[in-house]
Amino acid sequence: MCALATLTPLNKLAAQSLNHTQFITHPLRPFSYQNNGVLSGFSVDIIQAMIQNSRVDAKTDIEIYPFNRAFQLLKSQSNTALFAIAKRPEREQSMKWVGPIITSGVYFYKKRSSQLTINHLTDLKRVQNIGVVLDNADHTYLNAQGFTNLSTDKAQLQSLKMLSYGRVDVAPMSELVMPFLAKAANIDIDTIERTPVKLYDSTLYIAFSNDTSDEVVALWQQAFDELKTSGQYQAIYDRYFTQEISIAQH
Repeated sequence: MCALATLTPLNKLAAQSLNHTQFITHPLRPFSYQNNGVLSGFSVDIIQAMIQNSRVDAKTDIEIYPFNRAFQLLKSQSNTALFAIAKRPEREQSMKWVGPIITSGVYFYKKRSSQLTINHLTDLKRVQNIGVVLDNADHTYLNAQGFTNLSTDKAQLQSLKMLSYGRVDVAPMSELVMPFLAKAANIDIDTIERTPVKLYDSTLYIAFSNDTSDEVVALWQQAFDELKTSGQYQAIYDRYFTQEISIAQH
């Protein structure tokens, strides 16, 4: 039985607030995406299982927006939770966190036919354009490092397409995400090459608006932890990540 079924009186009061939580997401395969008009994905299944296990009448209508729009809503609306989002030092104090959902390395990718030689992060300051998603963690990090050659898109699918078209020279992407994006964009993954330059390890979480009570955040964390201990998380993971990461390392 889910631990949330035996809430203390204080937790019961907080649980009444769970049904006010509005979950929002952004397009990023395989975590969240539209599939024939239906919102699908690894993190979507995680959230829906958490809601089901919490045994409260939480909102189940998950809204999907471009990342920049979703991020602004998280910072401006109460009772809002955005998934999946990288937990970075510059964000830690401005929102509250549940997870971690998953971790993967973020590397820079280029076209295999490109003549660019890229071995270090500083090499990237000499390329013409780096494709990034507006206001996501990669964009924020590279901005802080003084990069001025950034070309922004609304989603990583667009960034990969721009890379394939030769509109940008390189683009940072999670090695977990890359194979799914290539398939969705109908791009032969063998035409894209991972460079040796790793931006960082990205750990994705569910981020809650900063005015969300600690009690409510703790209850959602409890719901997530229950997925791990029950084996539900692993079952969901296995449904999506059946491909070897090495596919993205070609």
